[in-house]
Amino acid sequence: MTIEELKQFFEEYSALSINAVNKEAGLPNSYLGKIMMGGRPLSQKTLTKLLPVLKKYGYKEPVKEK
Repeated sequence: MTIEELKQFFEEYSALSINAVNKEAGLPNSYLGKIMMGGRPLSQKTLTKLLPVLKKYGYKEPVKEK
């Protein structure tokens, strides 16, 4: 997942609160906001916490071409 994909997800699911996702993923308040604004990197550790929550709300990982 890239930062652009994260932004697109929240645009498509605009009823979903970034703060609620932070909380459910066990991330500090405003963490995702800082990532999306470019103030923090999107690390593998963050993705490990974040992806299960996003998938719960409809995120589907892009199919990689072989």
